[in-house]
Amino acid sequence: MRKKTLIKQILLYLGLLPLLNFNAQALKLYLLSNHDNAGDHDQVLGILTAFKKLSDQTLSFKDLNTKITSPAKIKEEIEKDLLREKIIVVGAGEGGIDGITDLLAKPNLIICLMSHMFLERYKDPSLLEKIKFIALPTHVSVETKERLGEKLIETTGVAHNRLPGEADKVYEKWGKKELPACKTYLGVILGGDAPTPWPAKAIKLFTETDATKLADYVFQNAKEACILVLNGPRTGKHDRNKKEIPNVHRKGYSDHITKLFKQKLLAKGIKNIKVFDFQHNIPENKTWVSPYNSFDLVLGALRSTNGKILVPGSSTSSISEALDTLPRGRVIVYEDSAMNEVHKSHLASELTAGRITVLENYHNIKSSTSNSDKPQSNAAMIIAHKLWEEASQSLQQDEAP
Repeated sequence: MRKKTLIKQILLYLGLLPLLNFNAQALKLYLLSNHDNAGDHDQVLGILTAFKKLSDQTLSFKDLNTKITSPAKIKEEIEKDLLREKIIVVGAGEGGIDGITDLLAKPNLIICLMSHMFLERYKDPSLLEKIKFIALPTHVSVETKERLGEKLIETTGVAHNRLPGEADKVYEKWGKKELPACKTYLGVILGGDAPTPWPAKAIKLFTETDATKLADYVFQNAKEACILVLNGPRTGKHDRNKKEIPNVHRKGYSDHITKLFKQKLLAKGIKNIKVFDFQHNIPENKTWVSPYNSFDLVLGALRSTNGKILVPGSSTSSISEALDTLPRGRVIVYEDSAMNEVHKSHLASELTAGRITVLENYHNIKSSTSNSDKPQSNAAMIIAHKLWEEASQSLQQDEAP
């Protein structure tokens, strides 16, 4: 007994005691993203939440903003921690790639990148050499799958940090204060202008025609439900000539698409409308930022009243978040003009998985032919489980005589 105690004391002194047993205490998680890109930051936070579910131990982590934290500083912190524990680095989007610029491949370091679609920088051989995995939606091209091989983690949809319990809490706290009193609600997320994949780098608009046709569909199908309208930073971001409008979603200003959609509903006699206009959460705009998350509030209301939500096909993240928060059959994804080929492939994969209903041409409903009722793990859990498994296997190899 005394001998074992002595060994533990020596290992503790050397910083190696955590490696005796694999659990959360054997790991430190680094989350890398540009926090100005809310979707990217939300992806890495989703991985953190998934990791916490995999272990009852307290997980050590750092959530770094790569816009203000240099690659050299990130490298310095990680290499210091590598002296005593295994490190998993999870980076999202371009900011995630920026964050690992100075890192080198090391035995106790596992690097995973993720994004909504294949990024041009993933073709860099030096990048691929240092990373262990890239997580992408399963609808990426065959060429991408062949290029990445075993480094690819395929998911249906994308990782996020939207939680049913949190939506319920926000609704419980703010519902009576902020929402019209209704027996049920219909949520509507307005689409936004979206870029096409590399190498085209063009912009596809969510148009006034989209807003008008969507309003027509809502009028015909809302019945007695109150309408809860959400938009986003890309909604009405450009004019008809695809020139960016600088003041939208800042200092209380809305956009022309959201205004038109509301006007069309009012003109048709729909009065119970609540619009949650997105405002950029930046220091100079704090006065106009809501004290609660509007999407959580709407989802909580829909969960409480068995409501449904219309989500644009051009928003991969909104689709994933709605699907993982609401019961099956409550999410309708509508096709819109801003969708690119990647978005269309995503809808096809979700239909194959039996997770969505698609509104085609703002008129025809297309449902999945899948009869599977088997629950599916969300993207964040799939990624976290793969990384956990990799770290566990690596530790076992380290411990082998």
